[in-house]
Amino acid sequence: MTFDNNYIIDDLRKCYKELGSFVSGDRVVLSKLNVAVKPEVYQIKERMATVGYHIYSPEWKNEIFEVSSSLGSDTKTAVGMAQGGFMFGIMEAVQTMMNNINAREFDSDFNGLHKWKLYIGNVVATGKEVPVDDVKIYWEVLKDEIAQRIGNQDICYIKIYAANSGDGKFVTGECRINNNKIDSLSKIIEDMAKTWKNKNFASHKQFFLLKQEEETLKEYPYNNADIYDAVEKSLMLYEKVMNDGKENLYSQVLEEFLGDSSLAQDIYNFIPEAFAEFSVEGVRFSESVQFNLRGNTRTFYKSQLATYYPILNSAAGVLDSGVLKDPRKVFENLLYSSASFNAVNNALNDGSKPENLILTDTLFNVTDDYTVR
Repeated sequence: MTFDNNYIIDDLRKCYKELGSFVSGDRVVLSKLNVAVKPEVYQIKERMATVGYHIYSPEWKNEIFEVSSSLGSDTKTAVGMAQGGFMFGIMEAVQTMMNNINAREFDSDFNGLHKWKLYIGNVVATGKEVPVDDVKIYWEVLKDEIAQRIGNQDICYIKIYAANSGDGKFVTGECRINNNKIDSLSKIIEDMAKTWKNKNFASHKQFFLLKQEEETLKEYPYNNADIYDAVEKSLMLYEKVMNDGKENLYSQVLEEFLGDSSLAQDIYNFIPEAFAEFSVEGVRFSESVQFNLRGNTRTFYKSQLATYYPILNSAAGVLDSGVLKDPRKVFENLLYSSASFNAVNNALNDGSKPENLILTDTLFNVTDDYTVR
């Protein structure tokens, strides 16, 4: 038996018959939810399975993404458990949101009030030694911190994962907002897992979904696919001006090229810092950035911004895509222009160790017509 994408697709179709499931190309459409799922098998071994799931809906601007991994007594069992973790975890929360079941009210502030409907998913637990008496336990601990870290998205998805090996060798915690790991919130989850009294491996996984009310949603003109396209074109443009020896004109021609001053400034400012983030290991980068806007310094969490993490992820994808003639040279030139990279490099030259470095916020100078989005 071959456990590939087609196997996963067919299995999902069978499991979701009651939701009007049918196969369309490389995805399963759940017609009664107005949702589609595209699975990707990342790794299949004799007793282990790792599958990625892209979840789409015409009602959302961007996709929801989840990776489900599991061990089993054999390959089929491992695949089944990975599928089960996906269905009972994120997909249960998606069904709850799309059917508007058990919605709670939640407010945040980002350039004004934003009202949300909150949907709390199941706690998917491994092992029976750490029971969960209240499904809201992780939300109650994190809700105030999460409120500070979300912006003007139409939907947000938050994933928490906690695990304790039970033998004192391994404890971990993770909190992701829109699939981007938030270190300070992950530390809170890890500290909770450290208090468990289990003797064998135990883990908890849970999702929170937030859907913004139409009355407070300020429409953003681009989705993540649009941002990827803009980043790809921008890096190709940078390679051209770099090869022509006209790098000093890049910011000017980039704005003219994209036709959006704010997006052009985001790409110009964020890509060098993004390259520093995923190339310098051990250093703790700040979770926020600052803007010098019309004479005032304003601070925002990166996870609040519509573009920071999409630009970071897009830049990494473009480097690996093959569209650039010399991606290493483009990467190095932009990396060396990063304020964060230069700060780290100076500290290392002075004898500091990467694990001891905690960077402060990067301050970006932006024009008066710039809009924080």
